[in-house]
Amino acid sequence: MIKYWIILLLLLNAVWAAAPFQAITAKDGRLIYADGSEVNLFGVNFQPMLSWEHAARMHNQGVLMPLKARDLKQAADSSFDEIEQLGAEMIRIHLHPADFTDAKGNLTETIWLDLLDYTIYQAQNRGLYIYLTLLNHLDHHGTQFPYNRESFAAKYAREDWMYEHDAVAATKRYMGQLLNRRNPYNGQQYKAHAALAVLEPVNEPAYVWFEKWQERNKDGTREQFEQWSYTHTKNYLNEMVSLLRSKGMTQPVVWNCGWARLIQKHRSAFRGIAESQVDAVSFCLYPGQSDLKAPFWKNPENLSDRNYLPYIEQCSGNEDWLGWLRSDAFKGKAKLVYEYETFCNQSAYLYPAMAKFYRSVGAQIATQWTYGLTAYSEYLGGSHVFNLKTTPRKAASFMVAKQQFKDVGTTYSFESRSSAVLQDRQLIYSGWSESDDWSDSVFGSDFASPTVIIGVGDSPFVRYEGSGLYFIEPNENGALRLTLMPDVEFIRPHWKELHTGEPVVKLDATTENRFELSLPGFEGTCWIYRKDGWRWHLVETLEDGIRFEAIPGDYLIEKQPLRIKRKLLDEGWGD
Repeated sequence: MIKYWIILLLLLNAVWAAAPFQAITAKDGRLIYADGSEVNLFGVNFQPMLSWEHAARMHNQGVLMPLKARDLKQAADSSFDEIEQLGAEMIRIHLHPADFTDAKGNLTETIWLDLLDYTIYQAQNRGLYIYLTLLNHLDHHGTQFPYNRESFAAKYAREDWMYEHDAVAATKRYMGQLLNRRNPYNGQQYKAHAALAVLEPVNEPAYVWFEKWQERNKDGTREQFEQWSYTHTKNYLNEMVSLLRSKGMTQPVVWNCGWARLIQKHRSAFRGIAESQVDAVSFCLYPGQSDLKAPFWKNPENLSDRNYLPYIEQCSGNEDWLGWLRSDAFKGKAKLVYEYETFCNQSAYLYPAMAKFYRSVGAQIATQWTYGLTAYSEYLGGSHVFNLKTTPRKAASFMVAKQQFKDVGTTYSFESRSSAVLQDRQLIYSGWSESDDWSDSVFGSDFASPTVIIGVGDSPFVRYEGSGLYFIEPNENGALRLTLMPDVEFIRPHWKELHTGEPVVKLDATTENRFELSLPGFEGTCWIYRKDGWRWHLVETLEDGIRFEAIPGDYLIEKQPLRIKRKLLDEGWGD
């Protein structure tokens, strides 16, 4: 009887977990939900399950040392909370099989496999779709549960993954075992998780160069190499599709096509991709990366004051950059953005401009790389720095970009380094410039009375001296809920890879800042409550307009008729 109830609970859990999701398939070069509508998902790369994530971003900072799975799961949970607040709809996970496989591709139980189980379980519970990339390798020298250097993924060079017989065999064995693995956190096989949206066999695959091919084919010509590259690439991709379908996977299979201009060096391989059976192709965009000397982590530079809008136009218009996405050869493939970021750049205008480009080439999924986990966000510097609290202007810009990705018109400019959008009376801005005239002339009549405001700094509705992000949303009985994020300040250069154990960002949740709000309907008497634990404390009674000194936290702004206010004060409720 006990066994029966356990099975029933697991089945019910599977049904409940599947409720928010629709199956996704590909048809005629488009990703389609089960109800026939087109897919449109915006999210982030999220990787608490990678040994590299700890080694490269925590180990050197002394964060989570010694490493315990329970602590890392708590860091994942708090980071999940933040990416949900950002409005992310999907997470992309690119796996590091050397964390949990042996030389032949067999799964081995490790802390990293446990964290992968947990992350997939939590993402599904939270209603987040999962973009799963199955094979990647990132070298590091971390001492906390280091990866297996005998694993096939570490043993073979990246360019051999597609060509060496034993590497291919190990890849297939690993993928089969992982997809058939039963997740201990919900009892479901990996392949049965309703949250799995798309599958990508390899992250940034490497292709064999002509010179290396000639080492095995001494008398081979360039023409013969090009034909071999085309045929072998096409055959390998078709093998991957066949493998995934044989395991019962119905999700679209995506092939990773890397970065702008990669096609110039591998035209024959790209021709094989175009003519293969994969359903979709993915690409990345990193404005500024090519402006730094290699290796970029040793030659950092602040790129925040450079205008990268022309770069995006060049990527779009030049077929040898990313314009090939519009070509007839790839017309039958759906398009995804596996990674993107503003490189060494903390300005907040590029995300929506990038999103506009993605939609122009037909992209239906886009995931930023990468979300900085709460555990180390205050210590993170370098080329990729993104977090809800520590990069508030970029966080707001991400939310603006999401609307642009939904084909909502946004406004952005290099001059102000900012962006904004108004949709369904929700106003979001990553800064405000009067010179840009972001008002009703841009947003229409709804601009006069937004119901939700998410932003940073001053605007026509808010005057705020703090530097953190704020959320103003309607609450019950005509009240407003105000959330003020901590003040933020880069106290060391954000563009440098700093691993000193000292903070790069200072978060301040104790300093008072003047907050003023001008919204229709809140001109009269208002009461301001601040949340402390589970209690709301009355901190201000305002007679004419909302102006008060605020420290970061949660507030309620309630309109109160004067007679009610006097009665409550007489009864001692204002103490």
